[in-house]
Amino acid sequence: MQQTTKTVGFIGLGAMGYPMAGHMARLAGHRCLVWNRSAGKAERHAAEFGSYAVCDVAALGEADVLVMCLPTSEEDAAMAELLAPHLPAEACIVSCTSGEPSATKHLAASLMDRFGLHFLDCPVSGGPRGATAGSLTCMLGADDEAAAERVIPVVQSFSKKVVRCGPVGAGHAVKAVNNALNVTHLLLGHEGLLALQRLGVDPSVAVEAINGSSGRSLQTEQRLPQEVLSGRFGYGFKLPLMAKDCRIAAKVLEENLPAASLLPAAAKLVQEATRQEPEDADYTRVVCHLERKTGAELRAGSAAPAVTATEAAAAAAAAATAGGEPCGRKGQRSEFEVLESNTTTGVRLVGAVAM
Repeated sequence: MQQTTKTVGFIGLGAMGYPMAGHMARLAGHRCLVWNRSAGKAERHAAEFGSYAVCDVAALGEADVLVMCLPTSEEDAAMAELLAPHLPAEACIVSCTSGEPSATKHLAASLMDRFGLHFLDCPVSGGPRGATAGSLTCMLGADDEAAAERVIPVVQSFSKKVVRCGPVGAGHAVKAVNNALNVTHLLLGHEGLLALQRLGVDPSVAVEAINGSSGRSLQTEQRLPQEVLSGRFGYGFKLPLMAKDCRIAAKVLEENLPAASLLPAAAKLVQEATRQEPEDADYTRVVCHLERKTGAELRAGSAAPAVTATEAAAAAAAAATAGGEPCGRKGQRSEFEVLESNTTTGVRLVGAVAM
């Protein structure tokens, strides 16, 4: 008996979505439709991976499972509203966006009530390299067990691990806290290394010692040596998107742990840094904010003679007064508007990348 080919769809062929959809296109027994704002990119994807490019979102109505990889919850909602009238009842829309839990819950309830559609949140972690390798971690939030079971084999095509986090919105909440922890570890490691450098310790030597000890983390093992000490600042995840995720995490903490102080403090530093960097800045440039404040760069082989606390304070004050710019770029407010609220209203970004 011949097996029926299932149809799936993918929206948003950015730095993450392009390779993720490529893995879906190679899923045995499935036909993958792809749509992107720029039709040419969908056509290139079809030529490269054997997917099927569509120009009209209505054509995605054939899909039983539709994955979206968009920058914010606002884009999720707008696209879901366009798609919903064309999808069959019980179809699943899956958001790989780093979204807002409350917005996700509202959208899921609305789509089910009006169209009988399942909306699941499934943000991913692992960056562009993980997307290309098919080794992402998925954080799945779902209200319906049967819908989750239909979605899991599809998202497993681009992931090494799928974690059921709880009801709709839980995946987005976990992802936001994960990214806040990511950048907090980066800031903490950078701050500690700046102090050691002032003491006369080469930061590369300090990192080598730390990475063989209990204080190590992904940030000390990879981001600091590969992106910061090298001066490359090119991991591939934009700082404005990290700032958005930190605002979401801060809201999760505010609503569920009002006494929290550590992650909110780090989230505030990320907002400050985002105001000073160009809109296309890599998230690892968040450390440049600390460098501007201290008047010192942290780079491989840049051990400085030991200085006193008074000398260090004087150097930081002089850098602030003179507008000194470590990181090799003049600080500026980016064209991306850093929202002070915990919403993403007004954000317009394309080519989302997930940590």
